[in-house]
Amino acid sequence: EATTCKQPSVGFDATMTRRVMRSISLAAALAVIILSHAASGADAFRPPPPSSSFAVTLKGGQSTPPRGGGSPRSPSLNSSSNSDPGDAGAANSNGKPVLVVGATGKVGRRVVDQLLKENRSVIALVRDGEKAAELFFGRQETEKENDGGGDTSNTDTTSRIGKAQRQELLEVVVADLSEYDTEVNQAKLEDAVRRCDSVISVSGCLRFSKITDFLPWRLFDADVSAWADKGHPYYSNYKAQCFLIDMAEKHRLKRFVRLTGLSTGFPAFAFVTVVFSSLLSLTTRYHDLCERYLRRSGVPYVILRPGGLAEEDRDESTAWLQVDPTGSLPPPGRVPRSDVAALAVKSCTSGALPSDQSYTLAIRAVGDIKPKSQGAKEDGFPDARRCLESVAAGRMKSDELEGGFSSTVSPSSNSIREEQKVQKPYGVAVGAFVYTIMALSLKTLSVILGFLLGFASGGGSGT
Repeated sequence: EATTCKQPSVGFDATMTRRVMRSISLAAALAVIILSHAASGADAFRPPPPSSSFAVTLKGGQSTPPRGGGSPRSPSLNSSSNSDPGDAGAANSNGKPVLVVGATGKVGRRVVDQLLKENRSVIALVRDGEKAAELFFGRQETEKENDGGGDTSNTDTTSRIGKAQRQELLEVVVADLSEYDTEVNQAKLEDAVRRCDSVISVSGCLRFSKITDFLPWRLFDADVSAWADKGHPYYSNYKAQCFLIDMAEKHRLKRFVRLTGLSTGFPAFAFVTVVFSSLLSLTTRYHDLCERYLRRSGVPYVILRPGGLAEEDRDESTAWLQVDPTGSLPPPGRVPRSDVAALAVKSCTSGALPSDQSYTLAIRAVGDIKPKSQGAKEDGFPDARRCLESVAAGRMKSDELEGGFSSTVSPSSNSIREEQKVQKPYGVAVGAFVYTIMALSLKTLSVILGFLLGFASGGGSGT
């Protein structure tokens, strides 16, 4: 009997031991990944400190920012920057250029490309002047080096827009949005806004959360200026945008287009929102605050909320573009970056939208789009202009939806839907999620340790 009773006990202990060891290994690996991202993620995406090239203005590729060892340039603008506002955009039908904020990003460079194709003057606001020079004007150096016989397979903006056209229409202004509050930078930003009639802001920052971000007194306060590094979305995604919006209102710009994200339209406790906010320094909170600030301004705006951004263009024969004026669509809301850029450009240049109306538009591709089909192709339109025309045509119908909110807000009024007056509890949602995970993790570790201690003491007494 003793032998019979002992065998099951040995088999049980061996099985449990293997399970416990596997669990410990998995938990350890997961902890290492999470801690490494949380501890060092922000540093990986932190903007570099301002250099001597901070206040350099490039025009037509004729000058480049000084490299690390060069002598500092003067922070003052060149002659083209101090010229009459009408001179900078003489090629435009309206006489003024469009300011593109975040022009070297994957969406921003497409915005610049499409504006130049429409023969529009552009002021490109960028953080890295050398990257901008290579991206927008590097083709000239490539042609000289190859002397007509080398590899010219560059498929970026520089290969699609002629050299002369770029020199005539494109100006690059170098400034770091995370340092928006410096006197020199504010002067640069205001001058760039003053000389334009529209702003397309597609800039953003990516910063992984740090463990210290989840301290309660930090998590529940949206103002992080007392402790956060300059790579935090509080600066680039919110405060710098507020400054640009103020300048746009001051100089009476015709349109301000801001790119946020689909999750901004979801409740704070939605799973997608909680996960993104927990991993990315509550970036959705600061997109939301930026949207609220823009709605309260006197500037006609278009807020674009795409879902997952795709690099590959869609095939119009199998997939169309859908926009929803309620500002919400089902996730993941995958959409090509080129379509987002087209909507931003057409919102400013096509006349498809009434100039005195403002919109919040959710965006996605519908039909057969990789990696998984979403929606029905018939729910969309072939191109951005027809999407915007459909929104404008259905404006009154959207206003009259019972229980819904109008995405068309008159810029002369302060009508904001009731729920917009109360900030979403992003801190509470993230806190509930993160603290629950922490509590469960501690509980699991205590159970595992208790079992191992019990197993060790039992094994020791048995021997």
